[in-house]
Amino acid sequence: MLYRLLILALLAISPLHASEKKQLVILTTFNPALLSSSIEIFEQQHAGLDVTILQRRESEGLALLALPDHGVNVVLSSSRRLFQPLADSHSLVPVAELTDEHSQLDSDYIAVLGYSGCGIIWNQRYIDRNALPVPSRWESLIAPVYHNHLVMSSPSRSATTHLMVESLLQRYSWDQGWRLLLQLGGNLNAISANSQRATDLVASGQSGIGLVIDSYAKEQQDHFPFIHFQYQPNSIVLPSYIAALNRKQSDQLGIEFVRFMLSASSQARIEQSPNYKHRRTKIPTIDTATFTVDTGLMEERAVAVQQLFDISISQQQPLLNYAWQLIHKIQLLPGLTPQQTEQLERSVALASTTVISAEQAATEDFLSLQDPVRHPASARTVGLWQEQMSQQLQQSIRLSQDILMSYKQEL
Repeated sequence: MLYRLLILALLAISPLHASEKKQLVILTTFNPALLSSSIEIFEQQHAGLDVTILQRRESEGLALLALPDHGVNVVLSSSRRLFQPLADSHSLVPVAELTDEHSQLDSDYIAVLGYSGCGIIWNQRYIDRNALPVPSRWESLIAPVYHNHLVMSSPSRSATTHLMVESLLQRYSWDQGWRLLLQLGGNLNAISANSQRATDLVASGQSGIGLVIDSYAKEQQDHFPFIHFQYQPNSIVLPSYIAALNRKQSDQLGIEFVRFMLSASSQARIEQSPNYKHRRTKIPTIDTATFTVDTGLMEERAVAVQQLFDISISQQQPLLNYAWQLIHKIQLLPGLTPQQTEQLERSVALASTTVISAEQAATEDFLSLQDPVRHPASARTVGLWQEQMSQQLQQSIRLSQDILMSYKQEL
C-alpha cells in the first residue's frame, strides 16, 4: 500500500503530469487590465488554465512573432501590421472557423473584436483652474491658450494614436497634416508612454486635455465626474482586431478563446466591459465618424510616419515647445513692422514644416525606413533628419528672439 502511494506521489510531480497544465499566451498592445474580466470568465470555463498576457508595442510584438518559438496563441491589437506576418505565413485560423457572425471589416484571417471612436478627453477642474475654453476639436488645440496643457502618445508607442495621426495626414494632406501636428506638438506638456497613460495624466490633473479613444476615456469617466470626452468631428472609427494561431496542438486553447471573445455572449458584454468597445457586427454610427482611412497607404508608410513623428515631435519636445511659446507671444503683439511680420512668417514656417516633403514621402528612399536590415543606411538618415529638425527649431527660436528684441527697442 505504501509502495502504491509513493508511485502516485511521484506521478503527481513528474514532468509528464506537469506538462498537462493548460497554457494560453496572449500578445496584445492593449493594457492587460482591459482583458481581466473576459479572462476571468474564460478561466471559469477551463479549470487549471494558466493565462499569460504579453503587452508589447507594435515593433516589439513584431520582433517577438518573428521568433520561431514565440509561444503566442492569440494576438489582440488595433494594429493590423502586427497580424500581417502571421497571415502571410498561413499561421492563423480562418475567421470563418471562429464565428458565424461576420463584421464588415473582417479579413479572411483577422477578425474585428470591436470598434472605438476617437476624440478629446479633458479634466474640467483643470480647465476651470487654468481658465481654458472647453475644447471642441483637435484643430482648435493649436491655439496659444492651450500651450503646455496637452498630452498625447506617439504613434510608435500606440497603435490607436498611429491611426489618429494617419487620419489627420490623409484628411489634410501630408504637408498640411504635419503642420497641424507640429503646432499640436508645440502645445504638449507631455508625450505619454501609451494612450491609456494619456488619460491617466488628464484624470490626475497633470495635463488638462488629451487626444484619446473613447474606450480609455469611459474608464476614467466611470471613476471621476469631472472627466469629459467628446468625439472628434469628421473622425474615424477605430477597429480592434483579434486572431488565433494554428500551428500546434497547444494553439487549441487560443482558438477557443477567440471563439469566446467573438461569441454573442461576449459581444453582449463588450460595451460594459473594461475594454469598452462598440460591437463588431455593425460599424457604430458615431455621428462624427465620417472619414475613412486608406489602410493600404497607412500600412505602406507606417514605420516612416512613426519615425517622423518621433524625429519631429517626441525627440524635439523642449525645442518645439519653446519655439511655439515665442511665436504665440509675438502673435499677440500689436503693430509689427513689415520686416518683423516677414520674420514671424519665417519662424512659423520653420517650426511647422517637417523635414520630409510630400514628394519625398512617396519615394523608395523614404519607405526604406521600414527595413533597416535591408537598408542599414536608414538609421544614419534618421539621425540626419533629426538633426535637421533641431536646426530648424533653433533657427525659428533665434528669429523669434530677434523679433522680440527689436520690438522692445522700438518702444
